[in-house]
Parts: sequence; C-alpha cells; structure tokens
Amino acid sequence: MSKGRSLCLVNCHLGMVRAFEELGHRVLALEPSEPVFDIREALAEAGFEPDVLIQTELLRDRVLLRGLDGLSCRKVFWSLDTHLNSFWHAHYGRLFDGLLSTQKRLLPELRAAGLSQVGWLPWFGFEAERLPWSGRENDLAFVGRVSAQRPSRQWFVEFLKADYSPKLARDVGFADLVEIYRQTRLAPNESICGEVNFRLFEAASCGCLVLNQLVSPELAELFVPGREIETFGHVLELKSKLDFYLRHKDKAEALGLAARARVLAGHLPIHRAEQALCLADSWTARAARGPDADAALALTLFALWEAGRSPLSGRAAEGLLLSLPEGGERLCALIRLWAVMGRDSEVLSALLGPAAPAECGQDPLLAATCSMAALKLGHWGLARQFWYAFARAHSRGRVARPQGGPDLCRLWARELADQGRLLRPGFAFDAERHVPVSALECLMLGLNLDPGDADTHRLLSALSSGVPGAEPARLGFLSTLCLRAPGDWRLGLDLALTSLEAFRLREGLAELLLAQETAADQAEERAFLRALKARDKAGLLSAALRGPGTQGPATADRDARIGA
Repeated sequence: MSKGRSLCLVNCHLGMVRAFEELGHRVLALEPSEPVFDIREALAEAGFEPDVLIQTELLRDRVLLRGLDGLSCRKVFWSLDTHLNSFWHAHYGRLFDGLLSTQKRLLPELRAAGLSQVGWLPWFGFEAERLPWSGRENDLAFVGRVSAQRPSRQWFVEFLKADYSPKLARDVGFADLVEIYRQTRLAPNESICGEVNFRLFEAASCGCLVLNQLVSPELAELFVPGREIETFGHVLELKSKLDFYLRHKDKAEALGLAARARVLAGHLPIHRAEQALCLADSWTARAARGPDADAALALTLFALWEAGRSPLSGRAAEGLLLSLPEGGERLCALIRLWAVMGRDSEVLSALLGPAAPAECGQDPLLAATCSMAALKLGHWGLARQFWYAFARAHSRGRVARPQGGPDLCRLWARELADQGRLLRPGFAFDAERHVPVSALECLMLGLNLDPGDADTHRLLSALSSGVPGAEPARLGFLSTLCLRAPGDWRLGLDLALTSLEAFRLREGLAELLLAQETAADQAEERAFLRALKARDKAGLLSAALRGPGTQGPATADRDARIGA
C-alpha cells in the first residue's frame, strides 16, 4: 500500500480521517448535506484530483453522489447498515469499483445482486482511559433506542429490568456513551437483524464484558468467545451468563480487559484505514459508466422512494425510470412504481404488452413481479399465465397448477427462496401497497388475501426460521398454527424456543412446559426430550424443565464450563 496518495473521503468518521492522515495521505474530507450531491463539481471547485474516493454511508441524513462516472480514480462505498439497506445498496454499489460492508455474512448476497468486488470492513473501537472495575457504578448497562417497531429489543430491555437493575440510555452523544461504558461492568448486547453492531466495539473499547447475541461466525473473528467476550443464543443462556459473571466479577473483568486489548491491537481506525486501502488496491475498475451509471442512480432513487425513504415524488421517480433504456429491470421497477401510485391501468397495459407472459418467462424476477401484480389487480387468469410461462421455460416437468391466490403466492415464494431472494432486509413491505419481489413478501401478500390460510402460515414459519430479526413475526405465525393444532407438541416446542430467542423468558418457559405436557399426554415425552436436547446443547432448557430442585448440579456444571 503506497503512501502519500490523494484521498477524497465523503462523510467519513473523524477518527478515520485522522487515521488516513496519520498514514501519510493527503485528504480532502467532504460532508455534503444535499440528498444528491454532485461530487465531480465539488472536486473541481476544490481543485482536488483524488487517487481514491471512499464514501461512508450516513445512517440518518442519506447522501447519494452524482457524477461518479466522470472520475478516473478508484471509488469505494462503505456500507455500514448493509443488514437494513442492501435493497438499495445493491443498485448504488454499481457506481463504485467496490463495496465494503461491516457484515461479512452478507457478502454472498451482495455478490448475488451483481456486485462482483465486495469486501469485509467491520466497524472499529477507540482508545479510552480504563476505569478500574472496583470504581464502576453500573453492573449492567444497555445503550440503544427502544421502540414498538423493535419488539425483540423491547422484550430484551423488559427482561433486563425485571431481573436486574440496568443502566438504560438512548440517543446519547458520543462523550456520554463513552462515560456510560467506562462506568459499566457487563454490557449485554442485542442486534436488530443479527448484525455485528457498533455497541460491541464501543463497550469493548471501555473494558466492559460484552455479552453478545451469537449472530454469525464472523463474530469469533473479531473477538474470541469465552476469552474476550461472551455469547448467547437465547434469553435463558443470557440470564445464566449474567448471573455467573455477577457472582464472579474477577472473571468478567479479565474478559473485559482482554476485549479492550483486542481493540487496541486490531480494531482501531488506523487498522480499518489500512484495510480499506488494501482492499481498494486489490480491485480493478468496475464502476458503471454512461447509461449504466444513470440506471444505477435512477434505480437507487426508485428503491428509496418505494421504501418511503426519499422525498422524491412519484412522478419524478417515474420520469427517472422512463428515461432509462428498455429492459427487464426498468420494466419491473415501473410496474412496482405504478402499483404503489395506484395507477392500475398502466400496470395492466404493461402486463398485456411489453411484459406479456411469453416475453418474460426467462426472467424469474420479472415473471414473479408481473404475476403478483396481476394477482393484486384481481386478474387471476393472467397471474397464472405468468407462472406457467416461467415454469415451462425452466423445464420443471409437470407444472404445478395453483389452486388460488395464496397457493400461487406459495409457489412463487418457494421459487424466489430457491434463487436466494428470501427477503429485502430493512424494506418495510406493505401488502396493500407493494408488489412482492421476495419469497417472504409473496407469502405476506398470500396472507393478506386469506389471513387464515394455514399452509401460508406454515411456509412463513419455515422460511423465516433462522432469519435474524424475524423472531417477533415468526411468533405470530407459530401462535396461529398452535391454536389450529393444539395437540402438536413440535409446534409448541418451536414456539417456545422462538419466544426464548426473542427474550420472552417467562412466556417461553411456560410454552416449553406446555409442549412437554402435550407430548406426555400422547406418550411421546421421550421424543420431546430428544428433540429438545438436539436444540439445547448447554442443557439449560432441560434443567429448567426439571425444576428448581434439580438445577443445583446443572448450575454447578454450567458455572464450571463458563469459567473454564
């Protein structure tokens, strides 16, 4: 990595700006406030010709750059909230030679969306003066926004308040955040969608013991579980570890010190600056140019408009799409735009004209979009034609014959799931307004057509299993299924475990006991216990079922394992 280069940093964190300067590079740091900012014009006014441009995603006041295709330098976009914004980053990323993401597990999805050069660049910590644990005020603290839109976080905070006396804070400035963590021993952490979040690095920087959801394998690449942090899979495991470390604060302090040392050794801004430039140097020129760049920016603006995150008017979004060359991507976007705007005649004209079944059978996304749009308009025969055209074009042998709207939605859901289009992370789908383009969205439309359809509930539960952040929705699907089949202890077990994953401790344990009793009534308790054991490696749930009188040895064994 050569030194002394010229870097244009857009919306870059001040710590990163200083790190690039410390590495010996000449830096122009820009902080535009306009929603769409002409970067070529700004560079010309500054008389600055960069070797590398790096734009960091802003999490609140979003900024898009126009004129990138007029720059000859290497261009990089750092996606911070990929777990919430990949639905538009997949378009915007085409304007850059490469995209960096804080979430390693999402790199395959970005590649599948057409971004060939992607890399992992996690967030970072900072150097903070360490306050000895003996002088800290808070045993537990959590910093984060709690709202009805995040039920799992609400249940997480309610659990902490019911069983402990945590320090809770939200919307605090950076200095206050640092002071809270410096005064805290244990920092239990919750993620919205299974992401590795800022709190992990912030709390570790201050020497807290972070107890983090077991979100993905990349977590262990950042901090070693059991040596630098602790992890948990459900609320009972979190409670077990909180109780242990509150009894053994010396062990907790040792992990907190190790985590802080790990931050200083490899997770500071200087480390991320070096990694960012190394990744940029490994890439070739791939940024879209000319009409392709126009299309990438237009589709980005449309995606934000469709999600309700842009002040752009519907007519302005339509004008942008109509200005693009004809093609499946443009047509798919136009159909969705017209549907949201309630312009049914334009949607129908497209379905009967340029998007006719024979024309889009080879394009799965376009065929699914057209089929779902026709279904929303009440044109059942046309909706089926798009399915048949696609299924026959892809040689499916005997073609499934949908028996109604919900059945057609399930067929498309399975197809889109097989293609990796399970959901649009962060996109708030509204079945009344939007046309589905992912598996879970198709099923939500099916549920809107028939709220009591058990097959749709069942497939929703199956496809959302293991999707980080989907636990609250999955609780609803499973609850409906359990009401319809009260004698199915397997559904009851699934409901109990999902409740525990969503931090509903007492409800989850009650549901677990009910599932066991249901199995016992059917002489299937041994099968229940085997199924539970397969999903309860630590034995905590089995011990909870045995009752307080039998938990002593289990607790001792658990403590020995945690403290080892």
